[in-house]
Amino acid sequence: MRASTALFALLCVLAALHMVGAQAPPPPPSAIIPFKYPLYLQCDPKWGNDTMVSTTICSVGCLMSSVSMALYGHNIPIPTNGSHVDANPGTLNTWLQQHSGYDSSNDLIESVVPEIAPRALRWVGMYIPQTTLTTSALKTWVEIDTRVVIANVRNGTHFVLVTGFDSTDKNRFYVNDPYFAVNSYEYADIVGWRIFDMFSC
Repeated sequence: MRASTALFALLCVLAALHMVGAQAPPPPPSAIIPFKYPLYLQCDPKWGNDTMVSTTICSVGCLMSSVSMALYGHNIPIPTNGSHVDANPGTLNTWLQQHSGYDSSNDLIESVVPEIAPRALRWVGMYIPQTTLTTSALKTWVEIDTRVVIANVRNGTHFVLVTGFDSTDKNRFYVNDPYFAVNSYEYADIVGWRIFDMFSC
């Protein structure tokens, strides 16, 4: 029994490592990706073990990591010690810790993010799909170079940066996923949105 349990645990660990560490497949020719963003993985050894409030970036840093991708893509650096550094999950996490950017449950307080660069950032708000946002509206937003769309997926447990949409399937949106090795989600899989405006510096 112990041997089989240990083998099962090992297989689970290997499967998780494969899913997290594997590179997502490239988008197909039908994908429309208007702007290029970096892909930051929340479990990257450079910052994955950094603590947010009470747990690590690797454990719960998907929304923050998605925001950091958007910041870097818009050339918005993180202010630090009278200078600036490139945005990534590590540098953004440090700034958020110093500026009360998390609540006690390690959740990002989105309204704090614009303090990084008040003239270049605006927190627009949260939206629920199939009510206030249609697929056509989302496609329009993704094409606007100042609009940042972050999707809440996997039954509300995960966040990804939306990077594009499909020209033949109106319900498919392409993403930079900071944890899972996937490149897209269906509109029906998305349970909410976090929207920012970012003006490139």
